[in-house]
Amino acid sequence: MNRLNTTFAGVSMRNPLILASATTGWNGNGCHRAWLNQAGAVIPKSLAPPTKFAHHPRCGRMKMIRHGKSRIGMVNIELYTTMGLEDWLHTELDKAYEGGSCIIASIVAHPNPTETAGNARTIEDTGKVAMFEINVSCPMPADQSRVGFQMGNDPETCYRQVDALKGAVSLPVGIKLTPTTHHMVPMAQAAKSAGADFLTIGNSIRSFAGVDITTGLPRLPAYGGYSGPAIKPITQRHVSEVAKAVQIPISACGGVTTWEDVVEYLMLGAATVQLCTSIMWRGYGHFITILQGLNRYMEREGLTSLDEIHGKTLPFISSIEEVSQRPPMVSRVDPGLCINLIKGGCEMCGKVCFYDAIEFSPRLTLKPERCDGCNLCVEICPVGALSLEHLNP
Repeated sequence: MNRLNTTFAGVSMRNPLILASATTGWNGNGCHRAWLNQAGAVIPKSLAPPTKFAHHPRCGRMKMIRHGKSRIGMVNIELYTTMGLEDWLHTELDKAYEGGSCIIASIVAHPNPTETAGNARTIEDTGKVAMFEINVSCPMPADQSRVGFQMGNDPETCYRQVDALKGAVSLPVGIKLTPTTHHMVPMAQAAKSAGADFLTIGNSIRSFAGVDITTGLPRLPAYGGYSGPAIKPITQRHVSEVAKAVQIPISACGGVTTWEDVVEYLMLGAATVQLCTSIMWRGYGHFITILQGLNRYMEREGLTSLDEIHGKTLPFISSIEEVSQRPPMVSRVDPGLCINLIKGGCEMCGKVCFYDAIEFSPRLTLKPERCDGCNLCVEICPVGALSLEHLNP
Protein backbone atom coordinates (compact mmCIF):
# COMPACT_ATOMS: atom_id res chain seq x y z
CA MET A 1 0.00 0.00 0.00
CA ASN A 2 1.26 3.47 -0.88
CA ARG A 3 0.84 5.51 2.30
CA LEU A 4 1.27 8.72 0.30
CA ASN A 5 -1.82 8.16 -1.85
CA THR A 6 -3.89 11.34 -1.87
CA THR A 7 -7.37 12.26 -3.03
CA PHE A 8 -7.61 15.93 -3.93
CA ALA A 9 -10.92 17.48 -5.04
CA GLY A 10 -12.09 14.01 -6.01
CA VAL A 11 -8.99 13.18 -8.06
CA SER A 12 -6.70 10.33 -6.97
CA MET A 13 -2.98 11.09 -6.89
CA ARG A 14 -0.07 8.84 -6.02
CA ASN A 15 1.28 11.46 -3.59
CA PRO A 16 0.56 15.09 -2.59
CA LEU A 17 3.52 16.66 -4.43
CA ILE A 18 2.56 18.70 -7.51
CA LEU A 19 4.73 20.43 -10.06
CA ALA A 20 3.53 24.04 -9.91
CA SER A 21 2.73 25.99 -13.04
CA ALA A 22 6.09 27.55 -13.86
CA THR A 23 9.28 27.35 -15.90
CA THR A 24 9.80 23.68 -15.09
CA GLY A 25 6.60 22.83 -16.97
CA TRP A 26 7.09 25.24 -19.87
CA ASN A 27 6.54 22.40 -22.35
CA GLY A 28 5.24 18.84 -22.43
CA ASN A 29 8.65 17.30 -21.96
CA GLY A 30 9.27 19.24 -18.75
CA CYS A 31 5.96 18.04 -17.33
CA HIS A 32 6.78 14.47 -18.33
CA ARG A 33 10.17 14.63 -16.62
CA ALA A 34 8.49 15.71 -13.39
CA TRP A 35 6.09 12.76 -13.70
CA LEU A 36 8.97 10.35 -14.26
CA ASN A 37 10.53 11.70 -11.07
CA GLN A 38 7.40 10.74 -9.11
CA ALA A 39 5.44 14.01 -8.92
CA GLY A 40 1.86 13.25 -7.90
CA ALA A 41 0.51 15.63 -10.53
CA VAL A 42 1.90 18.21 -12.96
CA ILE A 43 0.67 21.66 -13.90
CA PRO A 44 1.95 23.10 -17.19
CA LYS A 45 2.66 26.80 -17.44
CA SER A 46 -0.59 28.73 -17.59
CA LEU A 47 -2.30 28.17 -20.93
CA ALA A 48 -4.09 30.56 -23.29
CA PRO A 49 -2.97 34.00 -22.10
CA PRO A 50 -4.02 37.12 -24.00
CA THR A 51 -1.49 37.58 -26.83
CA LYS A 52 0.35 40.52 -25.31
CA PHE A 53 1.19 38.46 -22.21
CA ALA A 54 2.58 35.48 -24.13
CA HIS A 55 6.07 36.88 -24.79
CA HIS A 56 8.77 36.54 -22.16
CA PRO A 57 11.32 39.31 -21.68
CA ARG A 58 14.61 37.67 -22.67
CA CYS A 59 16.88 39.87 -20.58
CA GLY A 60 18.08 37.54 -17.83
CA ARG A 61 14.66 37.60 -16.20
CA MET A 62 15.56 35.76 -12.98
CA LYS A 63 17.64 37.11 -10.10
CA MET A 64 18.64 35.30 -6.93
CA ILE A 65 18.09 36.96 -3.57
CA ARG A 66 20.85 35.99 -1.16
CA HIS A 67 21.71 36.51 2.48
CA GLY A 68 25.47 36.19 2.44
CA LYS A 69 26.05 33.12 0.30
CA SER A 70 22.70 31.52 1.10
CA ARG A 71 19.91 31.62 -1.48
CA ILE A 72 16.76 32.75 0.30
CA GLY A 73 14.61 33.51 -2.71
CA MET A 74 14.38 34.54 -6.33
CA VAL A 75 12.65 37.30 -8.26
CA ASN A 76 11.47 36.62 -11.80
CA ILE A 77 9.74 38.63 -14.50
CA GLU A 78 8.43 35.50 -16.19
CA LEU A 79 4.96 35.53 -17.76
CA TYR A 80 2.69 32.76 -19.03
CA THR A 81 3.37 30.02 -21.56
CA THR A 82 5.19 31.16 -24.68
CA MET A 83 3.46 28.53 -26.79
CA GLY A 84 0.03 29.02 -28.26
CA LEU A 85 -2.91 26.96 -27.12
CA GLU A 86 -2.85 25.08 -30.43
CA ASP A 87 0.71 23.89 -29.69
CA TRP A 88 -0.43 22.47 -26.37
CA LEU A 89 -3.53 20.90 -27.86
CA HIS A 90 -1.72 19.23 -30.77
CA THR A 91 1.68 18.26 -29.35
CA GLU A 92 2.66 19.35 -25.86
CA LEU A 93 -0.24 17.86 -23.91
CA ASP A 94 0.47 14.54 -25.60
CA LYS A 95 4.07 14.69 -24.34
CA ALA A 96 2.99 15.72 -20.87
CA TYR A 97 0.44 12.90 -20.75
CA GLU A 98 2.93 10.13 -21.57
CA GLY A 99 2.86 7.47 -18.89
CA GLY A 100 -0.64 8.44 -17.81
CA SER A 101 0.40 11.50 -15.82
CA CYS A 102 -2.13 13.42 -13.77
CA ILE A 103 -2.34 16.84 -15.42
CA ILE A 104 -3.91 19.90 -13.83
CA ALA A 105 -4.46 22.51 -16.52
CA SER A 106 -3.58 26.01 -15.37
CA ILE A 107 -5.56 28.47 -17.45
CA VAL A 108 -5.13 32.24 -17.57
CA ALA A 109 -8.23 34.13 -16.47
CA HIS A 110 -9.22 36.52 -19.25
CA PRO A 111 -11.04 39.78 -18.44
CA ASN A 112 -14.11 38.19 -20.01
CA PRO A 113 -14.83 34.97 -18.06
CA THR A 114 -16.58 33.53 -21.11
CA GLU A 115 -13.22 33.45 -22.90
CA THR A 116 -11.62 31.68 -19.96
CA ALA A 117 -14.41 29.11 -19.98
CA GLY A 118 -14.19 28.59 -23.74
CA ASN A 119 -10.48 27.82 -23.52
CA ALA A 120 -11.11 25.42 -20.65
CA ARG A 121 -13.78 23.58 -22.62
CA THR A 122 -11.38 23.14 -25.54
CA ILE A 123 -8.70 21.76 -23.23
CA GLU A 124 -11.13 19.39 -21.52
CA ASP A 125 -12.08 17.93 -24.90
CA THR A 126 -8.57 16.49 -25.24
CA GLY A 127 -9.33 14.01 -22.46
CA LYS A 128 -5.82 14.50 -21.07
CA VAL A 129 -6.39 16.72 -18.04
CA ALA A 130 -7.82 15.86 -14.64
CA MET A 131 -8.86 19.30 -13.38
CA PHE A 132 -8.49 23.03 -13.94
CA GLU A 133 -6.67 25.71 -11.97
CA ILE A 134 -7.68 29.29 -12.89
CA ASN A 135 -4.74 31.67 -12.66
CA VAL A 136 -5.73 35.04 -11.15
CA SER A 137 -2.42 35.45 -9.37
CA CYS A 138 0.44 36.26 -11.75
CA PRO A 139 2.18 39.23 -10.05
CA MET A 140 3.60 40.90 -13.16
CA PRO A 141 0.80 42.39 -15.35
CA ALA A 142 -0.60 45.58 -13.84
CA ASP A 143 -2.28 47.41 -16.73
CA GLN A 144 -5.93 48.17 -17.38
CA SER A 145 -6.67 44.62 -18.54
CA ARG A 146 -6.38 43.55 -14.87
CA VAL A 147 -5.06 40.12 -15.87
CA GLY A 148 -3.28 38.37 -12.99
CA PHE A 149 -3.06 39.42 -9.36
CA GLN A 150 -5.42 42.38 -9.75
CA MET A 151 -8.20 39.92 -10.57
CA GLY A 152 -7.18 37.84 -7.59
CA ASN A 153 -7.80 40.77 -5.24
CA ASP A 154 -11.45 41.15 -6.26
CA PRO A 155 -13.98 38.66 -4.81
CA GLU A 156 -16.54 39.37 -7.54
CA THR A 157 -14.02 38.64 -10.29
CA CYS A 158 -12.99 35.39 -8.61
CA TYR A 159 -16.64 34.40 -8.35
CA ARG A 160 -17.35 35.13 -12.01
CA GLN A 161 -14.29 33.22 -13.25
CA VAL A 162 -15.10 30.10 -11.24
CA ASP A 163 -18.78 30.32 -12.08
CA ALA A 164 -18.01 30.51 -15.81
CA LEU A 165 -15.78 27.44 -15.75
CA LYS A 166 -18.16 25.42 -13.61
CA GLY A 167 -20.82 26.02 -16.21
CA ALA A 168 -18.55 25.04 -19.09
CA VAL A 169 -16.62 21.94 -17.98
CA SER A 170 -17.32 18.75 -16.06
CA LEU A 171 -13.90 18.38 -14.40
CA PRO A 172 -13.05 19.82 -10.96
CA VAL A 173 -12.28 23.54 -11.00
CA GLY A 174 -10.03 25.47 -8.64
CA ILE A 175 -8.58 28.94 -8.56
CA LYS A 176 -5.01 30.04 -7.80
CA LEU A 177 -5.19 33.02 -5.45
CA THR A 178 -2.58 35.71 -5.05
CA PRO A 179 -0.53 36.21 -1.87
CA THR A 180 -0.13 39.86 -2.92
CA THR A 181 -3.13 40.78 -0.79
CA HIS A 182 -3.73 41.82 2.78
CA HIS A 183 -6.62 39.38 3.27
CA MET A 184 -7.31 36.32 1.11
CA VAL A 185 -10.41 34.99 2.86
CA PRO A 186 -13.02 37.06 0.91
CA MET A 187 -11.66 35.77 -2.40
CA ALA A 188 -11.66 32.20 -1.07
CA GLN A 189 -15.25 32.56 0.12
CA ALA A 190 -16.34 33.98 -3.22
CA ALA A 191 -14.68 31.11 -5.10
CA LYS A 192 -16.37 28.54 -2.89
CA SER A 193 -19.74 30.25 -3.36
CA ALA A 194 -19.26 29.91 -7.12
CA GLY A 195 -18.71 26.18 -6.71
CA ALA A 196 -14.90 25.93 -6.68
CA ASP A 197 -13.69 22.42 -5.92
CA PHE A 198 -10.33 23.55 -4.53
CA LEU A 199 -8.07 26.55 -3.95
CA THR A 200 -4.39 26.99 -4.69
CA ILE A 201 -2.62 29.30 -2.24
CA GLY A 202 -0.71 31.07 -3.64
CA ASN A 203 1.87 32.29 -6.15
CA SER A 204 5.01 34.40 -6.14
CA ILE A 205 4.67 37.81 -4.47
CA ARG A 206 4.81 41.06 -6.44
CA SER A 207 8.26 42.44 -5.72
CA PHE A 208 11.40 44.26 -6.85
CA ALA A 209 14.74 42.54 -7.38
CA GLY A 210 16.98 45.33 -6.00
CA VAL A 211 19.54 47.83 -7.21
CA ASP A 212 23.10 47.54 -8.49
CA ILE A 213 24.67 50.21 -6.30
CA THR A 214 27.66 50.59 -8.67
CA THR A 215 25.56 51.57 -11.68
CA GLY A 216 22.33 52.63 -9.99
CA LEU A 217 20.43 50.35 -12.34
CA PRO A 218 17.69 47.95 -11.22
CA ARG A 219 18.74 44.30 -11.08
CA LEU A 220 15.62 43.54 -13.10
CA PRO A 221 14.00 46.26 -15.22
CA ALA A 222 10.41 45.56 -14.11
CA TYR A 223 8.47 44.43 -11.05
CA GLY A 224 8.42 40.68 -10.68
CA GLY A 225 7.40 37.75 -8.54
CA TYR A 226 9.32 36.74 -5.40
CA SER A 227 9.48 33.00 -4.69
CA GLY A 228 11.55 30.53 -2.68
CA PRO A 229 12.10 29.70 1.00
CA ALA A 230 11.66 33.27 2.26
CA ILE A 231 7.99 33.47 1.27
CA LYS A 232 6.92 30.37 3.19
CA PRO A 233 5.79 32.27 6.32
CA ILE A 234 3.60 34.53 4.19
CA THR A 235 2.01 31.64 2.33
CA GLN A 236 1.51 29.70 5.56
CA ARG A 237 -0.38 32.63 7.02
CA HIS A 238 -2.74 32.68 4.02
CA VAL A 239 -3.20 28.89 4.00
CA SER A 240 -4.04 28.72 7.70
CA GLU A 241 -6.38 31.73 7.63
CA VAL A 242 -8.33 30.34 4.68
CA ALA A 243 -8.35 26.79 6.11
CA LYS A 244 -9.92 28.09 9.32
CA ALA A 245 -12.52 30.18 7.49
CA VAL A 246 -13.50 28.14 4.43
CA GLN A 247 -14.01 24.38 4.26
CA ILE A 248 -12.53 23.59 0.87
CA PRO A 249 -9.50 21.53 -0.28
CA ILE A 250 -6.31 23.60 -0.47
CA SER A 251 -3.15 23.13 -2.49
CA ALA A 252 -0.32 25.10 -0.86
CA CYS A 253 2.30 26.74 -3.07
CA GLY A 254 5.10 28.84 -1.62
CA GLY A 255 8.58 28.05 -0.32
CA VAL A 256 8.34 24.24 -0.29
CA THR A 257 11.95 23.06 -0.17
CA THR A 258 12.05 20.08 2.21
CA TRP A 259 9.81 17.25 3.36
CA GLU A 260 9.41 19.13 6.64
CA ASP A 261 7.86 22.03 4.71
CA VAL A 262 5.33 19.61 3.24
CA VAL A 263 4.38 18.32 6.70
CA GLU A 264 3.96 21.87 8.00
CA TYR A 265 1.58 22.79 5.19
CA LEU A 266 -0.48 19.64 5.68
CA MET A 267 -0.75 20.38 9.40
CA LEU A 268 -1.95 23.89 8.48
CA GLY A 269 -4.83 22.50 6.44
CA ALA A 270 -3.44 21.91 2.95
CA ALA A 271 -4.22 18.63 1.19
CA THR A 272 -1.48 18.91 -1.45
CA VAL A 273 1.58 21.08 -1.99
CA GLN A 274 3.09 22.54 -5.14
CA LEU A 275 6.79 22.92 -5.86
CA CYS A 276 8.45 25.36 -8.22
CA THR A 277 11.59 27.21 -7.11
CA SER A 278 13.11 24.23 -5.29
CA ILE A 279 12.73 22.16 -8.48
CA MET A 280 14.30 24.98 -10.52
CA TRP A 281 17.26 25.05 -8.13
CA ARG A 282 17.69 21.29 -7.61
CA GLY A 283 16.15 19.59 -10.64
CA TYR A 284 13.21 17.23 -11.09
CA GLY A 285 14.88 14.57 -8.94
CA HIS A 286 14.11 16.71 -5.89
CA PHE A 287 10.61 15.21 -5.91
CA ILE A 288 12.12 11.83 -5.06
CA THR A 289 14.25 13.33 -2.28
CA ILE A 290 11.19 14.87 -0.61
CA LEU A 291 9.12 11.71 -1.02
CA GLN A 292 11.85 9.66 0.64
CA GLY A 293 11.82 12.05 3.59
CA LEU A 294 8.03 11.87 3.84
CA ASN A 295 8.08 8.08 3.84
CA ARG A 296 10.68 8.00 6.63
CA TYR A 297 8.64 10.50 8.63
CA MET A 298 5.44 8.49 8.27
CA GLU A 299 7.20 5.29 9.28
CA ARG A 300 8.76 6.96 12.31
CA GLU A 301 5.44 8.48 13.42
CA GLY A 302 3.43 5.35 12.71
CA LEU A 303 1.18 7.10 10.18
CA THR A 304 -0.79 5.09 7.66
CA SER A 305 -2.13 8.14 5.84
CA LEU A 306 -1.28 11.82 5.62
CA ASP A 307 -4.92 12.51 6.46
CA GLU A 308 -3.95 11.79 10.06
CA ILE A 309 -2.03 15.06 10.31
CA HIS A 310 -4.30 17.20 8.13
CA GLY A 311 -5.12 20.46 9.93
CA LYS A 312 -3.48 19.30 13.15
CA THR A 313 -2.06 22.75 13.95
CA LEU A 314 -5.14 24.89 13.23
CA PRO A 315 -6.80 24.61 16.69
CA PHE A 316 -3.68 26.04 18.29
CA ILE A 317 -3.51 29.23 16.19
CA SER A 318 -4.98 32.09 18.20
CA SER A 319 -5.34 35.85 17.99
CA ILE A 320 -2.65 38.23 19.17
CA GLU A 321 -5.19 39.68 21.61
CA GLU A 322 -5.74 36.31 23.27
CA VAL A 323 -2.04 35.46 23.39
CA SER A 324 -1.23 38.78 25.07
CA GLN A 325 -3.41 37.75 28.02
CA ARG A 326 -1.55 34.50 28.70
CA PRO A 327 0.74 34.17 31.76
CA PRO A 328 4.17 35.75 31.15
CA MET A 329 7.29 33.72 30.38
CA VAL A 330 10.92 34.64 31.06
CA SER A 331 14.34 33.41 29.97
CA ARG A 332 16.09 30.60 31.83
CA VAL A 333 19.61 29.33 31.25
CA ASP A 334 21.03 25.81 31.36
CA PRO A 335 24.46 26.29 33.00
CA GLY A 336 25.63 22.98 31.61
CA LEU A 337 25.25 24.31 28.03
CA CYS A 338 25.96 28.04 28.29
CA ILE A 339 29.36 28.88 26.78
CA ASN A 340 29.72 31.99 28.91
CA LEU A 341 29.07 30.17 32.18
CA ILE A 342 31.34 27.27 31.24
CA LYS A 343 34.36 29.13 29.91
CA GLY A 344 33.41 32.74 29.28
CA GLY A 345 33.56 34.64 26.04
CA CYS A 346 30.18 34.37 24.35
CA GLU A 347 27.88 37.32 24.97
CA MET A 348 25.59 37.04 21.95
CA CYS A 349 22.39 36.96 24.01
CA GLY A 350 23.28 40.17 25.84
CA LYS A 351 23.70 42.08 22.58
CA VAL A 352 20.14 41.30 21.50
CA CYS A 353 18.39 41.91 24.83
CA PHE A 354 16.78 45.36 24.67
CA TYR A 355 15.08 45.04 28.07
CA ASP A 356 18.37 44.91 30.03
CA ALA A 357 17.42 41.49 31.37
CA ILE A 358 20.84 39.96 30.62
CA GLU A 359 24.04 41.17 32.27
CA PHE A 360 27.66 39.98 32.35
CA SER A 361 29.55 40.62 35.57
CA PRO A 362 31.72 39.03 34.28
CA ARG A 363 29.62 35.90 33.71
CA LEU A 364 26.02 35.77 32.50
CA THR A 365 23.32 36.82 34.95
CA LEU A 366 19.62 36.84 34.08
CA LYS A 367 17.25 39.47 35.51
CA PRO A 368 13.81 37.83 35.25
CA GLU A 369 12.05 40.87 36.71
CA ARG A 370 13.10 42.82 33.61
CA CYS A 371 12.54 40.08 31.03
CA ASP A 372 9.69 40.73 28.61
CA GLY A 373 9.60 37.16 27.28
CA CYS A 374 10.33 38.16 23.69
CA ASN A 375 12.39 34.97 22.96
CA LEU A 376 15.07 36.69 20.87
CA CYS A 377 17.87 35.54 23.18
CA VAL A 378 16.60 31.97 22.87
CA GLU A 379 16.64 32.23 19.09
CA ILE A 380 20.14 33.75 18.93
CA CYS A 381 21.90 31.38 21.35
CA PRO A 382 24.28 29.18 19.30
CA VAL A 383 24.09 26.17 21.65
CA GLY A 384 20.45 26.16 22.82
CA ALA A 385 21.32 27.07 26.40
CA LEU A 386 18.41 29.48 26.83
CA SER A 387 14.70 28.73 27.00
CA LEU A 388 11.46 30.42 27.98
CA GLU A 389 9.58 29.25 31.06
CA HIS A 390 6.60 30.58 32.94
CA LEU A 391 7.53 33.24 35.47
CA ASN A 392 5.84 31.38 38.32
CA PRO A 393 5.70 27.70 37.33
